Amino acid sequence: MKLPEGFNNALNDALNIARGIEGYLSDREMRFLFLLGACPTTEGSVLEIGSFKGKSTVILAKALKGEKIVAVDPLTSPSITDPDLKGKASAWDEFEKNIKNTGVENVVEFHQMFSHELAKDWQRNIRLLWIDGDHTYKGTKTDFDLFSGFLKDRAIIAFHDVLGFIGPLRVFLEDILLSDRFGSSGLVGTIGWAQYLKDKEQALRYKEEKLKLYLKLSRLMPIVSSDRALNGLRRLKYKFLRSRIPHSGLSPEKWLSKVFGEVD
Repeated sequence: MKLPEGFNNALNDALNIARGIEGYLSDREMRFLFLLGACPTTEGSVLEIGSFKGKSTVILAKALKGEKIVAVDPLTSPSITDPDLKGKASAWDEFEKNIKNTGVENVVEFHQMFSHELAKDWQRNIRLLWIDGDHTYKGTKTDFDLFSGFLKDRAIIAFHDVLGFIGPLRVFLEDILLSDRFGSSGLVGTIGWAQYLKDKEQALRYKEEKLKLYLKLSRLMPIVSSDRALNGLRRLKYKFLRSRIPHSGLSPEKWLSKVFGEVD
């Protein structure tokens, strides 16, 4: 598998556009998310759970080159882990403006509702599942349970904020790294990702690799799960443990070799 023609130019254009949209993705994470969208590992839909004001929506829409992205978000702030809307009842106005101004309105199938409401009628195979919604454990686990069953063989699942919130951290640890259904995996910034493999024998090849990551990542659990403020010695400990977890940028070529080469 090679990068699509014009990949780097398209990526840079998408970054320049998305940087102007309010959101919580670093450049490293936007680059990786664009890669996930631009390089399908199988057939199926791209589903985004949690859109906020459209930063990741635009990145994915630009990566798909005409293929529609399905996005779901009530655009309110019902969870304690949701972004602050600064007194507004909804982020709809900003989301709609950003989608229109960036020229992706026609390739975004948006559902302004909770993910569990969308799940009632969902029947499509998924090739990329991007979970960036409610970051509580209950919220993230619910999103995983509702939609992971639709992952097609070799599909990619990715969670945002694995290094900072208990929901994505715990689900990534327990339901991805300890599962016999996922193969190649890793972290890019705070994005935890993995490839779903229908064949358990193929997935077993990655057991040791995933266990090593599990042992390093699980050390964050007591800190991230605490209600205490992250300051003083706790902050220093968190930063030290986080530095021990491999989460630097991953070159497109290396990622392609992980998801296409090693499972053949």
